[in-house]
Amino acid sequence: MKKMFKRYRIDYLLFGGLTSFVLILLTIVILLTYTLSTKELVRVTTYYQKENLNELYNKIEIQMRAIEQISLAATRNIVTTEYPDITTDSYVNYQKREELETFLSNIAYSTPIIQSIELYTGNAFPSKSQSLVSFIDLNQAKDQSWYEAVENADFAWIGQHTIASNQGRIEVISFARKIYSNSGKYQGFMMLNLKASSIQNQISGEIPTSNRILLDSGGRVITYIGDPSLPTKIKSYLLDMNNESGYMKVGLPGNNDSASSPKNNTLMVWAMHYNSSCMLVQLTPLNQITKGSVHISAVLSLVGVSAILIALLFTLYFSNLFITPIRQLLHEMGRYTANTNKVNLPEDYHNEFGVLFSGYRKLMDRIKSLYVSLENQYKEQKKAEIKALQAMINPHFLYNTLDQLNWMALTAGHDKLSQILELMGKMFRIGLSNGESLITIREEFTHALCYVQIQQLRWEEGLTVSIDLAEHLQDWYIPKMTLQPFIENAIMHGFNERLTGNITISAKEDQGDVIIQITDDGVGLKKNWNAQREGNTGGYGIRNVKERFEAFFGTRYRVDIVNNSQASGTTVTIQFPMLKYKQEEVNVSLGASIP
Repeated sequence: MKKMFKRYRIDYLLFGGLTSFVLILLTIVILLTYTLSTKELVRVTTYYQKENLNELYNKIEIQMRAIEQISLAATRNIVTTEYPDITTDSYVNYQKREELETFLSNIAYSTPIIQSIELYTGNAFPSKSQSLVSFIDLNQAKDQSWYEAVENADFAWIGQHTIASNQGRIEVISFARKIYSNSGKYQGFMMLNLKASSIQNQISGEIPTSNRILLDSGGRVITYIGDPSLPTKIKSYLLDMNNESGYMKVGLPGNNDSASSPKNNTLMVWAMHYNSSCMLVQLTPLNQITKGSVHISAVLSLVGVSAILIALLFTLYFSNLFITPIRQLLHEMGRYTANTNKVNLPEDYHNEFGVLFSGYRKLMDRIKSLYVSLENQYKEQKKAEIKALQAMINPHFLYNTLDQLNWMALTAGHDKLSQILELMGKMFRIGLSNGESLITIREEFTHALCYVQIQQLRWEEGLTVSIDLAEHLQDWYIPKMTLQPFIENAIMHGFNERLTGNITISAKEDQGDVIIQITDDGVGLKKNWNAQREGNTGGYGIRNVKERFEAFFGTRYRVDIVNNSQASGTTVTIQFPMLKYKQEEVNVSLGASIP
């Protein structure tokens, strides 16, 4: 995995991490969706339970109405209604009994759901042992628990109970109907005993494990399947079941809740028809409905948690892979010093980190090179400073020496020599100028005049100099020792082998620049001057001026030496930006070229 991380591009790996993150989100969404669908599951289950219960109820109702119709037909039959009337003729009475027994036996045999038929009258005869029809004295019914329900109505369903039969005691559900004579006299009642198992099979339908209970119209239990405590549990909810069919959530003790504080933990669905004699109720614990859902939810939760853990581990692992090279780079950046020999970064990365590491190594190599260059430059600067200090000491020494020679010349009476020495001392004092590179134009012109006066002591009346300096330019600044080399060049070369010469020095301002011109009437420049300029820019003094101007002003200066157009001699033109303050020196040196 680490080799793959070092080889493949980071955006591909980030796509893999993003995919894991999306999978985590999808897993969470699925879990939330499944959790929210539990309510929908209960709703759908309720709907199908209602439909199924209505279908079962219709079948049971048809069966029960058939029993009621059979009972009605049997009790209205003349054979049944005339039986209780006893005559004095025993044979007639015997015939009536045999005819009634045959009639009722035929009913019992023709209806499989009927277990037996009991006839309760005031003049009951002994029953046959193997017969499905029993004749029972009416007074014996008064001792039965169901007698009150029969006594208070013309017919009634009697809940599940046991009776004696040839196979022993069996569970039956009975339907009792009173018998009246044609004249309306109460004769007794007939009870059809139905097989409880048959009714229960119809109630259970395709789900024999359901909790269902069959009630009569008065809310009395006919039969049930499932939980034996159902008859007790639903008593408090009978009044709420006032619609033909419906459902509601009820709290029944025993369904994972304490009996003292049951919650709505059971779904109760019922089915009945208007003016019907029975009602079918089904109770289903909600945890049974959601059991499969809970199981699937648990499985999905386990899968989701596993996926999240795996994705988190995968993300942490990849995060570590991303963070490790960044930590290495930060460590190297933190420990970097100028004396660091080597950058300890891995070289086996072929992705963006590899490019980053390579770039950092190149940057460090460049910094080292720059450091070495700065170190060398610092050494050279120190040497230059030492030389400059030495150069300052030498003129200062000469200045003091000239001062001593001046006093000696005055003492000896050499006034001309004393004047020369005094002018030279003044030139050296201006040249020193406390180590400053820039002096005022006034001081620069004074320096040039000192040199001219020295030359005039030698030339006497033969050398004349004219000065044209505007007042407002005198306090502006100029690199020192600018004019003297050009004046010297005019005197030494322009006036060579001549007894007279004239020099004009002027300074003016033009569009933010200072223009100084030095004009002489000497012999002028030689014919091959332009060819010589390409390889040689003039004497040492002139080259020194140009180099210093280039250092100060870059390309924003101009030094031209040309022959005069109308007369003999040459004209030197020096143009540079005006400097009103010394701090403008740096700004001017970084400026653009003259437009």
